[in-house]
Amino acid sequence: MSDLLDRLKAGKSAIAKITVSEVEFGLRVLSEQDYLEAGMAAEAAMKAAGVELSVSTAELFEAEKSSQLLLRALINPADNQAVATTAKELRAALSREEVAYLIEQYLSHEKTISPSERNLSDDDLTALLEEVKKTPQLPRLNDLSFAMLKRLITISVSQPAS
Repeated sequence: MSDLLDRLKAGKSAIAKITVSEVEFGLRVLSEQDYLEAGMAAEAAMKAAGVELSVSTAELFEAEKSSQLLLRALINPADNQAVATTAKELRAALSREEVAYLIEQYLSHEKTISPSERNLSDDDLTALLEEVKKTPQLPRLNDLSFAMLKRLITISVSQPAS
């Protein structure tokens, strides 16, 4: 099986271990649903605080969304359970620098484990397409983003039949 399919299959079960302030955390790759829920929770938190989203409050929204994403991604590597139950609880335990570092580490882990159309070269995408043609039941196509699936279909139908 190709390296790309191995990385796609590893997807949600791959946990990166990182240390922050001498505490080891696990980072799991988030699903599209996790991202959606984090965005909605950030918006709800803004509304609950009586803050309307505007140019002047965009930074607050992004900070809340980062907290919501970390809430979903950070786990205890010993038992794979969430390290906090609320974004507020997580923010109270972390400094701004630690949050920035954790987000950076998460994005690096996500890019490595969950290749998307944004970070796959044309050659890598073509290799993935060839592997899908050979064994379409192996990759978890349902876990791919809509943009990735669209790109695979576009390449597939634009190639001349062999």
